[in-house]
Amino acid sequence: MNTIIKSGILFLSIFLFSNFSAQTKTFKAKVEGNCGMCKERIETAVKADKNVKSADWNMSKKVLTVSYDASKTDQKSILKSVAEAGHDNEMFRASDKVYDDLDACCQYDRPDNSKKMAKSCDPKQVCELK
Repeated sequence: MNTIIKSGILFLSIFLFSNFSAQTKTFKAKVEGNCGMCKERIETAVKADKNVKSADWNMSKKVLTVSYDASKTDQKSILKSVAEAGHDNEMFRASDKVYDDLDACCQYDRPDNSKKMAKSCDPKQVCELK
């Protein structure tokens, strides 16, 4: 009987600790792209962060859904990696060079984010949007 109680307390402790230590959060973000190659590139860029649990980019809606460990990474760093791969999103604009190097089928119509970009933004680099 004593062993059963100890086992139960141990199990409960492990369960509670695992829930508190892994703070999984999910977000959705608008990410530009066109095709299956874009989908693979976007999801690969996101999953390069080992703290990302899952990533799925919906091609028709242009929406990226990401689940991640919020105690180890955040939405901003994840979306920056997507821009570094060449895909504009709601927080960052990809550099012109990386965008221009995408295959022709992947070159989406870039949204005009000029009002959201800082005046000091260099188009040769990823730019954070306001």
